[in-house]
Amino acid sequence: MSRKSVYIKIRKILFLRILFPPVLTLVGVLVIWETICHSFNVPEYLFPAPTIIYYTFFHNINSLLTDTAVTLYEALVGFIIANIVSIITAVGFCHSKILERSLYPYAIAIKSIPVIAIAPLLVLWFGYGIFGKILMSAIISFFPLVVNATVGLKSVDPDAIDLMRSLSASKRQILFKLRFPNALPYIFSALKISSTLSVVGAIVGEMTGAQKGIGFVILTSTYNIDTPLLFSAIIAASIGGILFFGLIVIIEQYVNNKYGFKNSSKEV
Repeated sequence: MSRKSVYIKIRKILFLRILFPPVLTLVGVLVIWETICHSFNVPEYLFPAPTIIYYTFFHNINSLLTDTAVTLYEALVGFIIANIVSIITAVGFCHSKILERSLYPYAIAIKSIPVIAIAPLLVLWFGYGIFGKILMSAIISFFPLVVNATVGLKSVDPDAIDLMRSLSASKRQILFKLRFPNALPYIFSALKISSTLSVVGAIVGEMTGAQKGIGFVILTSTYNIDTPLLFSAIIAASIGGILFFGLIVIIEQYVNNKYGFKNSSKEV
């Protein structure tokens, strides 16, 4: 069997097992949705048909792409900031019980606060600019990684640590050569969660006060009772979140292939 035929066969298997079921489900839902809207003459402002949403989406595609890019930029920067701080915090928790007992309750407290309650404060402190949205995205993305990374860094086999110490390995060498590789499955699991949460955080920040972004589009379309545009903005936000999530999955697969990990995803 040639390499081309093997490639074609793999594509068919991937389509039938991975893509076909969700695509079939989506088509079925859209058909039922369209039928209900036309059969019962549902008002457009209340529940628009998929065809109307489709037309609205592509009619406003340029502005939606611009606003989506703004939201994803805010989410990406907030995501990076949150993960840098989370990794540093997790390393500190791993090496200092006092630090963990002192700061971990506050990390839980931050997670327990509804993000919608923090957003007005960020607008009050930082105005309607982009920094407040980045900070909101960072706050909502912080907790998953700091928890998962701490567990991953601590879940190293004690015998492996004793072996490295017997070989005169420093704490830094143990951290980068043992603890971090062991924590990668936990880290990537948290990154996939945080990637979608960061988009949510950016949108929440924009809905509280902004001049552009998907959250701003959602807010203005709600005020104008432009439900088709509201659905279009939601779809654009969902596509952005999926692309962000997919980027993390690609990076995870690259790390798996490069370092020989069979499964690089663990949740706690």
